[in-house]
Amino acid sequence: MSIPTNVSIESLYDLSEKDGEKSLYIAVIIQALLDVTKPKQKNESNEIELQRDQAHAWFFTSTKDFETICHYAGVEPKKVRTFAYEVIQSGDTENVRRKFSSLIY
Repeated sequence: MSIPTNVSIESLYDLSEKDGEKSLYIAVIIQALLDVTKPKQKNESNEIELQRDQAHAWFFTSTKDFETICHYAGVEPKKVRTFAYEVIQSGDTENVRRKFSSLIY
């Protein structure tokens, strides 16, 4: 299986177009990216905060689950972590979230 060296919104989309099974796992990664980048709101529910924290932990804690999902999605876990970090640090989460949402909804 070929694993892309660069992860981007477009490369995730391209992978999902070619393999239906990969689409499911790529959607898991994209949903986690949406969760981790959800902007903090005044008076947000504890559930939203928990989802954000769980997504962050999923990306940045070495777990077999994360690595398995990445493997089945056809992407390298280290690259996905780097991409998630860059998305979080970009400061442009609204635009990034819009692009991710358009891929899975």
